[in-house]
Amino acid sequence: MHSSLLRPAALTAAALLALTACSDDSDGEAGAGGAEGEDTGLLIVAPTDVYADLVQQIVGDTAEVEPLVDNPAIDPHSYEASPQDRLLVEEADVVLANGGGYDSYMNQLADSAGIAEDVYQVIEGDHEHSHEWDGEYENEHIWYDLGLMSSFAQDFSEHMGELAPENAEAYEENAQALSAEIDELLERAQDIDAEGLAYFATEPVSQFLLLDSGFEDLTEEEFLSAVEHGDDVSPRLYQDSMDLVTEGEVDALAYNPQTETHQSQQIREAAEEAGLPLLEFSETFPDDVEDYLAWMEQNISQVEETVEELRA
Repeated sequence: MHSSLLRPAALTAAALLALTACSDDSDGEAGAGGAEGEDTGLLIVAPTDVYADLVQQIVGDTAEVEPLVDNPAIDPHSYEASPQDRLLVEEADVVLANGGGYDSYMNQLADSAGIAEDVYQVIEGDHEHSHEWDGEYENEHIWYDLGLMSSFAQDFSEHMGELAPENAEAYEENAQALSAEIDELLERAQDIDAEGLAYFATEPVSQFLLLDSGFEDLTEEEFLSAVEHGDDVSPRLYQDSMDLVTEGEVDALAYNPQTETHQSQQIREAAEEAGLPLLEFSETFPDDVEDYLAWMEQNISQVEETVEELRA
């Protein structure tokens, strides 16, 4: 499921009109690859600052990119769109959605604007989270899947090249440069020697990165599903989770402060008391970074340092 990218079936009439009206505008500044392009006047609306940054590195200043969620204190899972968000999506030429049930508000806004079929959705999946455990779980936090983000950059540049053919070459060059840097980060993560080590996570956001690093995930999927929806887990499952972090069954705790619950807080406190290393990962950019590559480099460095300490 995570290896394929979805693309809209057709270009919006608004996008085509924007291209016609703006084809003679001034040049935009270079994106990630340093290639410039012509200003298109297009508006791209992204679900979070993470996707907004990736897209901006591809299109440079040839298009305006706006995220709906860019506050590290907000949980994107439970985000409720504002009237301003609705207006922004109505004006958008490109609406980007993560998919997989992560950002259903994007699809709802696009549906209200009558452009649901034109949403660029990165992965398949229901537009709503299920609040009932059905024995299956999919991790939609795909921006931690570095291999998929490298492919996304290439695919999205092709999509934008169709919308703005005059910039297709620049977008491709910028995407290739971005993909190359993401691939380097992936190689670095895969070089981490975490084989034989296990972790427990209070939320699945970091799963792709930690598995790439060689860790084993001992978290119950039912626990992850409950925490992601802000629900309490059963007393039995909660106690089993506490036992993992207090009795030496795992080597590290992966923690997401943006989806914090009372139970996850208690597990964190117990893990800290037990001297378990803490790996903290967020849904969106923390306050000290504004760039996807720098953020992932920071996350990988955190894992490298923790594994070195565990191996010492």
